Amino acid sequence: MLSVIVSFAAALAPACPVPATPADAVIISATKMTVEAAGGAYVARNGWPAPGEARVGSIRYQWGFTLRSDDPRFADFDLSPGSIHSRSSGCWFGWDYRWGKNGVDALTNGRIVGSGYREGYVPDQPASTPVIAGYHFVAADKAFSPDYAWVGLWVADDDAQRTQVIAFKDQRQKTLATLPFRLGSLATLPSPDTPALGMTMIGEGRSGQPVPYLQLLWISGIAETNAP
Repeated sequence: MLSVIVSFAAALAPACPVPATPADAVIISATKMTVEAAGGAYVARNGWPAPGEARVGSIRYQWGFTLRSDDPRFADFDLSPGSIHSRSSGCWFGWDYRWGKNGVDALTNGRIVGSGYREGYVPDQPASTPVIAGYHFVAADKAFSPDYAWVGLWVADDDAQRTQVIAFKDQRQKTLATLPFRLGSLATLPSPDTPALGMTMIGEGRSGQPVPYLQLLWISGIAETNAP
């Protein structure tokens, strides 16, 4: 994932030097997340082998993990373009992906890495966002859709474990899914040969709590005949 909203807080975060030796390993456990744990289910569809297509709301569940670490720097996440960024420590965390038949099977070799962005890169940001009752806006990235300019995250105001994923353009919006987590960031990447949008999301990263890390796929590149 190559683009995501950059906050002023991230720009002002403390420096986190990348060690020059392999001794910078960070112990991060990654437990695979089921589609049910992400608030979804398998849906029977033509062409899909049993148990069906993994769906969360109106989008496809690709893969997910629950991350844990005792390292105090591993908290308070606000950016997720592949590696993830801690707002409070200023550190970028990365790992190696082990791929299987159905997506990512494991995350290994957690460590401090360099910035997830090339030097000087500042992605576009939405000029305005919809007002969603009971939720507040957290982050957005480009939707690459003929109907919506952005896809973003709105987290519950009441501190509940709940985040809405919403596609929007100005005040026009479409709720794609509601996830049972408090998420801190998402990054999007369009498929080069299909009308699909990959969305990588990371949890808020509250100290001492497990952190959801997952990827969803939205068929965003087909114009809707009845777009709201």
